[in-house]
Amino acid sequence: MVGATLKERLEQQIKGRIVYGEPLGKYTSFGIGGPADIMVFPEGEADVRAALRLCREEGVPYLVLGGGSNLLVRDGGFRGVVLHLEGIFTQLNVEGRRVSAGAGVRLSRLVAFCSKLALSGVECLAGVPGSVGGAVRGNSGAFGGCIADHLVAVRLLTREGDEHVFSRDRLQFSYRRSSLPEGCVLLEAAFDLEQGDAGEIRRRISANLIQRNRGQPVEWRSAGSVFKNPPGEYAGRLVEKAGLKGVRVGGACISPKHGNFIINLGGATATDVLALIDLMQRQVREKMQVELELEVRVVGDD
Repeated sequence: MVGATLKERLEQQIKGRIVYGEPLGKYTSFGIGGPADIMVFPEGEADVRAALRLCREEGVPYLVLGGGSNLLVRDGGFRGVVLHLEGIFTQLNVEGRRVSAGAGVRLSRLVAFCSKLALSGVECLAGVPGSVGGAVRGNSGAFGGCIADHLVAVRLLTREGDEHVFSRDRLQFSYRRSSLPEGCVLLEAAFDLEQGDAGEIRRRISANLIQRNRGQPVEWRSAGSVFKNPPGEYAGRLVEKAGLKGVRVGGACISPKHGNFIINLGGATATDVLALIDLMQRQVREKMQVELELEVRVVGDD
C-alpha cells in the first residue's frame, strides 16, 4: 500500500483532484478493474511533473491512464498511483500540412479534424478507440496503415520528469510497438499529412467505419483486439478455427462476431477475461502450433 508520506506530499503539491480507492473499471473501455490506491487527475503538465517526481522519490509505481482502451486491470486493482490524463492535453493545431495533437486528443476527433481540413493520412484510425498518446505508444492502426506512418515528432516527459522532443528518426516503430522510453508520459505528437480531396477522404473514413462496424462487436464493451496478428495470419481466424467463438466464462465472452475480441456481457471480472485468454492461447497453440501474443496490456494485482 502507498504510505502516508506520499499522500501528504501529493495533496500539498498537486492542484488537480486526488481520490483514493477509486475503481478503475470506471475508466476503461472494458468496464473492468479493481481500485487504485491513489488516483491523480492532473490539471496540466506541472501536476504531471510533480507526480512523477514524488513517485520516483517515494519509490512508488505509477500507471499512466488515458482513454482506457487496450487495457485490462486485474481485480485487485493497482498498488500505486494512477495518473489519469483524459481531459488534459487536448489541443489541436495546424500549420500548413502539419497537425499537432495533444496526447489526450481522441483518435476520432483527430480523424474528424484532419478530414475537415482535407488533410489525408490518418483515415486508417477511423473507429479505433483511445487517444493519441496511447495510439503512438502502441503504434495503433488498421486497414493497412498505422499512426507512425505520418508521425514526425513527439514531446514527452521522462519518468524523471524531464521534457524531451524526439524526431521520428530517433524512434523505432513496428507492428503495435514503439521505442518510446519506458514510463514516459507523452504530451504531444506532430504529423506531416498530405493535402487531399475532402470528399474522397470522407469516403475512405466512411468505408473504414462501415467495415469495422460490420466485423467487430462495437455494441459491447471490450478492450479491442486481444492478440496481435501472427505473421501471415489473423488471430481472430485462428481462434475461430479452434472452435472458441462464443465461449463464455462468467460475464466475459469470446465474441461470436470476431474471434479476437473478448466482450463484457455485464459484470465480467478480470479473472473471467484472463481465463478466456489462457484458453485461447492454449487451444491455438495445441491445434495450430501458433503462439498468440497479447496486444491488450494487463496491469495490476490479483
